[in-house]
Amino acid sequence: MFRGIIAAIWDMESLGEIGPDVVFLLKSDILNLKFHLKILKDKGKTVFVDVDFVSGLGEGEEAVLFVKKAGADGIITIKPKNYLAAKKNNIPAVLRFFALDSKAVEKGIEQIESLGVDVVEILPGLVAPKVAKKIPGRTVIAAGLVETEEEAREILKHVSAISTSSRSLWRMKFQP
Repeated sequence: MFRGIIAAIWDMESLGEIGPDVVFLLKSDILNLKFHLKILKDKGKTVFVDVDFVSGLGEGEEAVLFVKKAGADGIITIKPKNYLAAKKNNIPAVLRFFALDSKAVEKGIEQIESLGVDVVEILPGLVAPKVAKKIPGRTVIAAGLVETEEEAREILKHVSAISTSSRSLWRMKFQP
């Protein structure tokens, strides 16, 4: 499911331009989430929602179930509690972590291993290939600060996908 370029959506103004089949909806609110998901699903997109950035929504099992019932195919979260709630309810989940320095990477890897994470999104994307080597057997998505097609092609040699809000990268043709 996670191969090549993933469209990361911060606002609904760019809907007409979305080329990738998979979309990460990074911002919404409880009043409009279902509507946003319907628009994307009607375009044939697989949609994962960043449950941590749905305004008006808390955290935990009820929040995760709310997002799923609204029509999401899965969730993205930085919070272990949300990740575990998704796994408990057989909802596909992506655990996001920030590789700020070597200590953060060490703690992130410990968390990935202890939670049994299958799919991880690593920010910033430029360091994802380096971290991916330390967590074999997992699907790794790079996100953040990938600006050029050349950078994207190099990163995609080492990870499964890149999540990006760059509309020019959305048009990039990925050859596995």
